[in-house]
Amino acid sequence: MKRPSPSTAGIPPRSAGLEELTRDLTERVKELHCLYSLSRLFEDSRLSIDDILQGVINAVPPAWQFPEITGACIKTKDREFRTPNFRDTAWQQVQHITVNGKRYGTITVCYLEERPPAGEGPFLKEERNLLYVIAERLGRAIEREMAENNIRFLYQREKELREKLQSEMKVRVEFTHKLIHELKTPLTALIATSQLLSDEAADQRLGKLARYIQDGASNLNLRIEELNDVVRGETGVLRLNPQPVQLGSLIRGVAEETRALCEQSGMSIELHIDPALPEVKADPDRIRQVILNLINNAAKYARDGRRISIRTTREAGCLRVEVQDYGPGIPAKRQESVFKPGYLQAHPEEITGGGLGIGLTLCKTLVELHGGRIGVTSQPGQGACFFFTIPTKETAR
Repeated sequence: MKRPSPSTAGIPPRSAGLEELTRDLTERVKELHCLYSLSRLFEDSRLSIDDILQGVINAVPPAWQFPEITGACIKTKDREFRTPNFRDTAWQQVQHITVNGKRYGTITVCYLEERPPAGEGPFLKEERNLLYVIAERLGRAIEREMAENNIRFLYQREKELREKLQSEMKVRVEFTHKLIHELKTPLTALIATSQLLSDEAADQRLGKLARYIQDGASNLNLRIEELNDVVRGETGVLRLNPQPVQLGSLIRGVAEETRALCEQSGMSIELHIDPALPEVKADPDRIRQVILNLINNAAKYARDGRRISIRTTREAGCLRVEVQDYGPGIPAKRQESVFKPGYLQAHPEEITGGGLGIGLTLCKTLVELHGGRIGVTSQPGQGACFFFTIPTKETAR
């Protein structure tokens, strides 16, 4: 016959079972109360991780069987929180805290005095499960804190880099504007003087020299204006003056302007323009600048008496303009780089005409301001075809 346990000796079996059930229910209520308190703690976004850890330490002892002799301690790589009575004893439960898949710390519950054996030493198996849940929630809370700290660090770093970039851009723009002003002031006087000298020179030789000076000064002035436009485009202050434009007429006009110069170099311009092109809404001066730059760029490559072809086609919602030279072509790996400033300085072997290489950069800026796109296709030995698109008036609306 089974003897009654010391705690139930002298108590009728039915009463002993009721008492044990009551104890079990009391322990479960304590555990549920602990979980409820911890849930509120973990979900309070106003609390720091230190507040949460301290709150856990305060909530753990009352949830164990013998709260009056229960201590708790949380240790992580950089923190330690403990109840005032905590110390290392022979009666402990320890659970690892895992953060991002790695052990980050421990939570330990101790009894200060020995108690009768239960599911795990003097501890209940439900207490082990509770400790596991607490450690798991702590790991997630620490992960969240680390992620938030990382986001704050990255945001601050991005802010610092953005401010530094803005400061450097401001210095660069101010320097460029000052440089342009310093160059244009004497250049304006030189252009005017050379024009006057050319008009007044009775000697044919002196007049020719004066025109050389005037042409050189005008070309330099054009390069300075392009540089100024590139800087204004980069800083978002370049503005367009859009109006209805007959693209075919504009292309013919630019081709006629450059025809004589091309013929002097033994090159010809061929036009293939759709006579029924619809109007586009664009800045005619800026589109003219793009076409002129592409023709000049083609002229640098289309040597040995070869031709330059200009063609217009229609695409969905836009018109496409192509300027084809028949020079050596551009390697495929460099085609995406030709619109970046300084490309020609990085690859001088690909061109004979010199230059700063800002013309194509400016073309890209102007085309994109119109809502179009610009690009190049090329095969080695078969020349290069630069193209750009402009939305039609209907699309632009």
